[in-house]
Amino acid sequence: MAHCPMKFRLARARLTVPAPRILDIGCGNGSPTLTKHWFPLCHYAGADIQRYRLSDADMAAMDTFFSLGTDGTGYDAIPDASYDLVILNHVTEHMRNPVPVVAALCAKLKPGGYIWIAFPSRRSLSLPHSADETLQFCDDPTHVYLPDVREMANVLLANGVAIVHAGRSREGFWTTLADSFKLAKRCVKWLFTGRFSGRGMWYLLGFEDHVFGQRRMND
Repeated sequence: MAHCPMKFRLARARLTVPAPRILDIGCGNGSPTLTKHWFPLCHYAGADIQRYRLSDADMAAMDTFFSLGTDGTGYDAIPDASYDLVILNHVTEHMRNPVPVVAALCAKLKPGGYIWIAFPSRRSLSLPHSADETLQFCDDPTHVYLPDVREMANVLLANGVAIVHAGRSREGFWTTLADSFKLAKRCVKWLFTGRFSGRGMWYLLGFEDHVFGQRRMND
């Protein structure tokens, strides 16, 4: 956990409250524990359609859990104007129509609060198929919608959220350098075996785009 993920770096550089209230939509894959690591004093609210890859420690790290439906229900139970940071990390690509959900979540932000949305990029359509971890968009059969930076930015703008940063997600210099060596080794293996591993290659190969915004103080 030594390396702070980009979804947290942008928020940590800007949040001034010592105990931020964080709403994490799609809180699987150990997200509660990871979030509490980087925001140890935060109030963490998870929201999801199921318990997905969550340990008992993850469940214990959650202060609140909101159960969501695959039909878009459940968001009304989340209080408006209550969160300093809302996270949608690789969630929108699993929704048939994510735009109304993103619009509704803008209202969950406190004035001055931040929202992070990350999703596969258009570039991911042309990346090599991976035998280990999704890299090409269609490697994951639950991907049903390809979001776009401009589209997500326009949804935020229409709902009182200014864009702070958007575009291709990237790691720091040293992580990128290390991943470049890994990529070279995997390309050699690909030539001999025809199998490519996408593990740890998302940022280097441009799999992920993001939009990071802040709710205007007067909205």
